[in-house]
Amino acid sequence: MQKRKQQDHAFLYTLPALVLTIAFFLIPLVYLITVSLFKWNGLGPMEFVGFGNYDYIFNHRNFHKAFRVTMTWLTSAMVLHIPFGLVLSLMLSRQPRGWKFLRVMYFIPNVISTTAVAFMWYFIYHADMGLLNALLRAVGLEQWTNTWLGNTRTALFCNQVPFILYVGLTCIIFLTQISTISPDLYEAAEMDGADGLRKDWFITLPLLKPAILTNVMLNGAFCLRAFEYPFLMTSGGPSNSTTNLALYIYREMMSANRYGVSMAAGLVTIVLGVILMSSVTLLQKERS
Repeated sequence: MQKRKQQDHAFLYTLPALVLTIAFFLIPLVYLITVSLFKWNGLGPMEFVGFGNYDYIFNHRNFHKAFRVTMTWLTSAMVLHIPFGLVLSLMLSRQPRGWKFLRVMYFIPNVISTTAVAFMWYFIYHADMGLLNALLRAVGLEQWTNTWLGNTRTALFCNQVPFILYVGLTCIIFLTQISTISPDLYEAAEMDGADGLRKDWFITLPLLKPAILTNVMLNGAFCLRAFEYPFLMTSGGPSNSTTNLALYIYREMMSANRYGVSMAAGLVTIVLGVILMSSVTLLQKERS
């Protein structure tokens, strides 16, 4: 009886979160799925087309390009962003001089508006009055100047460079996990003659798997919903080379007035997110 009362109380504590989830996620999700089955310009009558909108996006060249750009974002997060945050956390965990100040400095960009950061880098890359080209001219490398955001070979890379500023959050998550590792393990390793790199490889890294999976989930979510950088820095250009799924969804809805197509693309993005989160969850269960 007592256990039943505790369960009832636990349910009451979770009830507000459940109500918010239903109101702001499940109901909009059902609406999204419903509209994705209709041809609609946002004002006139809705015409049922079934899976016609999905057939459209899967055969639409711009959607394929947006999908590839989004996968490029995800790859850069997994291959560059997370490893860089890991290396940074390993360096700070040794507590060098000024490590607390550095920890704060690395995290500060995470509290700055993404829009402000995007505009800042837009003016850094600007072909005429940008800081990057000005520095190249100042050191006699004028032949290296470029229209960084107007070149299909450099625009996407330039879009992704500001993402590295948010490595502070990734680093803090790793540092938090490192702080839970017992010092006795390192002392035992030192007695066996292990140096710093060996301790990191055989002790720290294996015990950082939960933090690695958490960072994969958070950075993956950021890449799937990244919008400010391609929208403000390049408007998806040149030649749609920086248009990702988030910007593709926005264009189909706000510019082309194809609400059904936009909802279908949005549902595909959600499915990608579910696949990513499910993979992380399965890896966590396997580890347990």
